[in-house]
Amino acid sequence: MDAKKDFHTLDDLYISPFTSVRYYDDNGQPRYRPLERNLYPTGIYAADLLLQSLTLGHGSMSAIANRLGCSSRDLSGLIRCLTGQPSDQFRTAYRKRLVTDLLRFTDLPLPDVAARSGIGRKRNLHLFTNIHFGCTPDELRQRIRKVGDSGRFSVE
Repeated sequence: MDAKKDFHTLDDLYISPFTSVRYYDDNGQPRYRPLERNLYPTGIYAADLLLQSLTLGHGSMSAIANRLGCSSRDLSGLIRCLTGQPSDQFRTAYRKRLVTDLLRFTDLPLPDVAARSGIGRKRNLHLFTNIHFGCTPDELRQRIRKVGDSGRFSVE
């Protein structure tokens, strides 16, 4: 048995930040309808609460641990058991995915992208994108956005 195949990938665990998707009505006007999301990808309460918190930008391990009545170390172990990765590595990958989704599909201002992705402030977002993508958030948005992407989804 290959233990690597038993771990969940980021794609398995990722909860989209988007709550609605754009469509065009009979008059060609853009409208939004609710987007179905799986908020419980693991079926494990603690893991799903952690993933939901990361998606909302509330990724403080200590705050989540306090809410669950456990330690940050316990949560780190849970992440390791689910993914086979250290919790910092997984949370960074999760934030990278959130940042790229928010930059690509929304016109959220950079301070909102920073807050919504759990990075904090706009300055932190600049540091994060420079480290992980080698560019500024604005440059990343231009690089990854395709025609029709802007406003395709919305967040609460």
